[in-house]
Amino acid sequence: MAENEIILGYDVGGTKLGIGLASSDGKILGRDRIENKDTYPEDILPQLVEKARSLVADAGLKMSDVKGFGISAPGPADIANGVLTAPTNNVHWRNVPIQSYLENELQIKGCFENDANCAALAEWFFGAGRGCHDFVYLTMSTGIGGGIVTNDTLVRGTGFYGGEVGHVVIEANNGRLCGCGHHGCYEAYCGGRSVALYIQKLLKDQPDHPIVQFAGGKVENIDMVVLEKAVRANDKLALEIWEEIALRNAQAFGMLMNTFNPKRLILGTFGWAIGELYTEPIKKYLPRFAWPETLAQCEIVSSELRRDMGYYAGAAAAMYFLLGKRA
Repeated sequence: MAENEIILGYDVGGTKLGIGLASSDGKILGRDRIENKDTYPEDILPQLVEKARSLVADAGLKMSDVKGFGISAPGPADIANGVLTAPTNNVHWRNVPIQSYLENELQIKGCFENDANCAALAEWFFGAGRGCHDFVYLTMSTGIGGGIVTNDTLVRGTGFYGGEVGHVVIEANNGRLCGCGHHGCYEAYCGGRSVALYIQKLLKDQPDHPIVQFAGGKVENIDMVVLEKAVRANDKLALEIWEEIALRNAQAFGMLMNTFNPKRLILGTFGWAIGELYTEPIKKYLPRFAWPETLAQCEIVSSELRRDMGYYAGAAAAMYFLLGKRA
């Protein structure tokens, strides 16, 4: 196997679709993106081919120089067959065989994987997981997703549902309703959308509350950014909610530490965008939920790829599944 190989990566998002041409040593040779809000696959798929060909040509390469492509995709999806079955953020994309389409058009091999797993692989090859044999990556944004690598192997599960840590139930009695339909999921307490909906419900009849004022006087605009501002302003309710988020995160982190004994827990968006204000309260509660040994052996760090994740995620999947590489 060549020391340095060229791969393409696609990252399918609800509003944007990222395309990255990368080398296996971590260099982005070219990048582009396509607006993907309320689109139709018959309009977008040909653009994916065109953009890929342009990136390859602009890098002074031929498509035959590219060893393969990876697709980082949201659920629900048919992972085994590379089909976007029903992505929640785009109602027009139903049962789209994106992998086979791109393979046929580009005439190179492709692979398809859950976006959280791709993000974990990206951090492993190019970011905060480098040199680590056992780690857990958490997406921590609108929802809570996870990618787990143990003994240099990505945990996928029998039906490719491995790593759905956001839907571990952490409150069995009268738990909050989660978007997945269950009650008491980790995501229902710490996912950005769930937290926002919870606060909006609490304050729907309190237009003068400081949190609502931080949202421009509109309850429906309350989100994690608004909550962070209110916490930094020492609003009492915001601080109480922040403490519960920290407690619930610690509960989930402790489960992961005691189950997988990872060397690193890598945090996505909230970890790097908010920083210590977010992570320090979690660390305060962790001794209640993790053994001293597993806690001492695990570093809690933030993503290194951050906003560039979309350009690396699909490429990392290609490196793992098509090239057989390990970090």
